Amino acid sequence: MATHRSKLDLILGTITDGVLVVDSQGVVLYANQAAEKLLARSPIVGQSLAIPVNPDKNSYQDINLIRPNGLAWAEMRSTPLEWDGQPGYVIALRDITERKHIELERQKFVSLADNSMEFIGMSDMNFIPFYINEAGMRLVGLDSLEQAVRTPVQEFFFPEDQRFILGEFFPRVVREGHADVEIRFRHFKSGAGIWMLYNVFTIKDSTGEPVGFATVSRDISASKQVKAALREANQRKDEFLAMLAHELRNPLTPINNAAHILDRLNLEDPRLSWATEIIKRQVKHLTHLVDDLLDVSRIARGKISLKKERIDLVEVIKAVLETARGFILAKQQHLDVCLPEQPILLEGDSVRLSQVLLNLLDNASKYSLEKGQIEVNAQRLGAEVEIRVRDNGTGISPELLPTIFDLFQQGMRTLDRSQGGLGIGLTLVKQLVELHGGQVTASSPGAGLGSTFSIRLPTIVKATTVPVSETPTPSPNAGMRVLVVDDDSDVRMSTALLLELNGYEVKMADSGEQAITLIDAFHPDVVLLDIGMPGENGYQVAQCIRRLPNGGDLLLIALSGYGRAEDLARSQEAGFDHHLVKPLNLHTLCNLLEPKITNKLN
Repeated sequence: MATHRSKLDLILGTITDGVLVVDSQGVVLYANQAAEKLLARSPIVGQSLAIPVNPDKNSYQDINLIRPNGLAWAEMRSTPLEWDGQPGYVIALRDITERKHIELERQKFVSLADNSMEFIGMSDMNFIPFYINEAGMRLVGLDSLEQAVRTPVQEFFFPEDQRFILGEFFPRVVREGHADVEIRFRHFKSGAGIWMLYNVFTIKDSTGEPVGFATVSRDISASKQVKAALREANQRKDEFLAMLAHELRNPLTPINNAAHILDRLNLEDPRLSWATEIIKRQVKHLTHLVDDLLDVSRIARGKISLKKERIDLVEVIKAVLETARGFILAKQQHLDVCLPEQPILLEGDSVRLSQVLLNLLDNASKYSLEKGQIEVNAQRLGAEVEIRVRDNGTGISPELLPTIFDLFQQGMRTLDRSQGGLGIGLTLVKQLVELHGGQVTASSPGAGLGSTFSIRLPTIVKATTVPVSETPTPSPNAGMRVLVVDDDSDVRMSTALLLELNGYEVKMADSGEQAITLIDAFHPDVVLLDIGMPGENGYQVAQCIRRLPNGGDLLLIALSGYGRAEDLARSQEAGFDHHLVKPLNLHTLCNLLEPKITNKLN
């Protein structure tokens, strides 16, 4: 018997499960090493254990074990056995503490998931679900967990998205342990799309190897609809602003042309000269407001772009001051200017920088009384240049100063709106200065004490040459022939008369069809073509002109009330050489015609 007991000890000592033999009172008659380790007792033979066993047949149950280091769980199997002539039981114990902890955690997870309103699910590595919470099943139109576990993960998505989910998304989850994406779930009953923030992570075993996937996903359909509505509203707003600008620019064009025609007629009545200057000044103001309307849309979308080149900032400032003198002198204000004698070179967009300075000067004049003082000075500070515009006007209150550059922000409004403006100018100033790598600040001692706006811009430190932008003087027109095409008779006739007074030979057409006929008979060098015409629009007419035998030689210039970036791009695609925005700037047009005149003379 002793030999058999030694063999038994040898056999049972090699296994990891605990093996006990107890008598009918629960006193231990035999225990292997694994049992002593599991029960944390040594020696254990002769001790009494309160282990529940079935006296009649085999039993299987999970039991709690109280050990010095805390509770543990064991899977117990027992069966009746006669040991050394005494009735008893053989008991096998397997440590399942880790599994029990996992099950308890899973039960907590399932309890939380069942009370969650988000889509929560788990699947194995073959994308077969084994759990989806109630809210998740309701969301996608599944009736039961049994139905869910028969539905592979890929079928929760539309066919056009399944390749991405299996071929790209889940491999990223495996590589990185987690990934999320905005994607549509498919409702199994209605077939409708449900936008979800699909958030997936791997489930790992005790060794760190992935054994499945889990998701906690949120329905974002409502926010998607709101965003889509906002995008649509924003697009409608942009389209409305573009149409509004077009409708405002069209009447501005003949008014502006008429003012310049009056200038060219050299009529001597001083009252006529005074009225002409008023018209030109107010047209510039209205044009400025229209441009601001469109710029606010560009600001909101971050669509403002620069055409940078090497420029002399001093020359830019001088040109702006010449423009500003009109509205400054109209209020009998004194302008004090201090500029360096040497050029200040920088990489910038001269048009946009001119817009910045003109806005600041316009504000300085607008918010200063008649005979007020405005100062402009520029100085180099190391690798930067500082431009200051100072006035002794109404100043800026401490409450307004922190938000002075915000969109639609203005000082105290009055019923007469004598100070005008849309509250866009300073926001545009800030955006444009920052796009140039600079910064702008505002300061004021307080209301009624004037204000100072300071701009700092990076300069080009090393430069061997000084490029100075000079306005080209138009050459003699050399019999230049211009065809003006516009369905608006006021625009058409005033533009034609203005060009004739400047020495050009001009013909007019009120439609694309008439323009094509006149090109064949008149042989123009230049076609000034409106875009928004009834029937064939300007883009279509331009394409027809380019297909004519000599159509490729014509200088084709769009003259339109539409001036968005997409309008300019569409003009280029249609075959236009240039795109001018109404009202017509004669000086700009002459500059565009200059190369054509030079070629004709040669």
